Amino acid sequence: MFKNINYLFAILFISNAIYAEDLTDIEITAPSEVNSSVNNEAISDVKTRNIVDGGDLLQSINGVNVIRRGGHGLDPVVRGQSDQRINTFIDGAMIYGSCSVKMDTASTYINAESYDTVTVIKGTQSVMFGSGGTGGVVSFKRVTEPYSSINGSPFKMKFGQTFDGNSETFSSIADITYSNGTSYLRLNGNYTEAGNYETGTGLKLQSEYKTSNSSLILGTRLDDGSKLELTYTDNRQDDVGYPGLPMDINYSYADIYNFKYHRVIPFGIFSSMRVEAFNSDMSHLMDNYVMRKTDTMQTFASSDTYGWRIHGALKDNARIGVDYEHNTRDAEQNMVISSTNRHLTYMWPGVEISKLGVFYEKDTIMTQTQSFSYGIRWDQVEAEPTRAADDPGSDHMLQVTANSLYTAHYTGTVTAGKRDWDSFSGFLRLQEMKGPMSKYYISASFNERTPDATELFHAKTSMAMGMKYRDRHIGNPNLDSEKHLTMELGLEDMIAGNHVNASIYFTDVNDYITTHRVSDGTYDNSVNDARVYKNVDATIWGYELSLSRDLSQNVKTKLNLNYTNGNDDTQNRPLPQIMPLSGNLVLDYQTLSSNYGMRLNFSDSQDRFDSRVLDTGRTGGYTTIDFFAGFELVPGMDLTFGISNITDKRYSSHLSNANVLDASATKVDEPGRSIWGSVIYDF
Repeated sequence: MFKNINYLFAILFISNAIYAEDLTDIEITAPSEVNSSVNNEAISDVKTRNIVDGGDLLQSINGVNVIRRGGHGLDPVVRGQSDQRINTFIDGAMIYGSCSVKMDTASTYINAESYDTVTVIKGTQSVMFGSGGTGGVVSFKRVTEPYSSINGSPFKMKFGQTFDGNSETFSSIADITYSNGTSYLRLNGNYTEAGNYETGTGLKLQSEYKTSNSSLILGTRLDDGSKLELTYTDNRQDDVGYPGLPMDINYSYADIYNFKYHRVIPFGIFSSMRVEAFNSDMSHLMDNYVMRKTDTMQTFASSDTYGWRIHGALKDNARIGVDYEHNTRDAEQNMVISSTNRHLTYMWPGVEISKLGVFYEKDTIMTQTQSFSYGIRWDQVEAEPTRAADDPGSDHMLQVTANSLYTAHYTGTVTAGKRDWDSFSGFLRLQEMKGPMSKYYISASFNERTPDATELFHAKTSMAMGMKYRDRHIGNPNLDSEKHLTMELGLEDMIAGNHVNASIYFTDVNDYITTHRVSDGTYDNSVNDARVYKNVDATIWGYELSLSRDLSQNVKTKLNLNYTNGNDDTQNRPLPQIMPLSGNLVLDYQTLSSNYGMRLNFSDSQDRFDSRVLDTGRTGGYTTIDFFAGFELVPGMDLTFGISNITDKRYSSHLSNANVLDASATKVDEPGRSIWGSVIYDF
């Protein structure tokens, strides 16, 4: 059934033409009429689903899927691209996780109730947000402004409690703001403790976790109307189970600092100016013996990033800027024997990557209905593994240097050293606006993404039978950068009483970075079955469709569909980790003080996969049903609750990792039936 729908909608277009405009609002912004719908789509979904982290929240946006490895740490995928291909910002700070196997992707450090907006830019629709980001940009932001006393009080407060019956999850939320009309102080925090969730067959997965997040925001308006703000965010994750990975999190800690100066008063050639600096320190310990009590491997890792940006908006609808970031990643793999750490290798051998970029982009009004936008960006990128030649100094028989692993898995003697690239990106877009609800666009973009720390320099080793290595994961220091050329068509219009958003896109990629196994097969203890990296040519295309309609004053319905197709053209094989046709259908009844709704979630089967890499094989389609409701108990106090997966169906997403802890489950299954709820008091 879904394949027929797929062919039907392959000719349609969507408008997510999100681009940057005036810098007086948010560093990642868009035309207001589009941006607001994107923001609200995700944030409001907190009231219709039980959301565990930022990745889970992002699935509310059409065209965004997630990779599941456990109960926490859902990894967002935008148009078939994830992780290093998505630039993620938390209050303006660029975030890189500290785990080489992606336990702590940037969105895991987000609690939905602690943030006010989330903005998603799909593809290259702006050049303001750093190098790479070929899949898009994600920005989570807290919006705080000074205000006069409210009802005689200088305080605004929000408290809440949420629960999930399936995993016995309880989360407490607090958000307090004080303002004297000029300056403000905001404190918010949350604590969550979750048990193991049950699948549709009643199987308990090792998916427990504990998380806490707190932040302090200090800000003031200066005499000239400019804004100065300092933010500190503290995030803690402890004892996180991952059935889809060979290890669990002992702890992941993050300290994030932000400084912002925003001048909104015109001066010289500028209509506004933003100066920002940030620093994020991530530390991470994972093992396979504390929660599982079966093995002896341990890895400590860290990811530290600092940077700054100066962006200005000109009086002729143009924007210019310069920005810099520097990231250092270290990871040390150990074998623990009799409480003694025996070092094996430096998995991230002191990898330092710096990026310095400049950009210019402009919007030109051509006629009363037509506009033309363009932008260009240049980045100087440098990468160096400072410890690739270092011997771990262990007395263990497998002690190796990172260089020795590169040499063993690639042609010739490989001595990793400093790499540098000149990276370019740019876009062109023509847009016609026939009215507030009628927009059409065509865009073309080029984006160059340099390899990240894992793709270049990862050096994971382990011993298997016959002195062969089964679970090696080895970076390639000689990789070339990816070159993405994308065409996109889109529309937003009222058609036959339906509000229609649609897009179709096609991307041709030279030197796409992918993994494959040395044996060109599946796991085998008797051969060298290491995972290594190489460049291939690839194509990615797809479409998104959103149809919404008011059936009456109170009853609304919405259909979301998204489809992505990816192909490795060099080897004539499907790209791995590509979601099939999927979407949802929502029926919602709303009054001023309540809402009730049902949601049908569905996915087609996926027959295009590459089991040599990350796919476990074919994935069957599924359909699930959710119910949700919300009430305003008293002014300012909202009660929301619902039932997810009402039929208690057992299913898994094609993107989910293989379940390494359960031989009977090919993938990490999604949660079964769950009753959830929340009480939020906002005053």
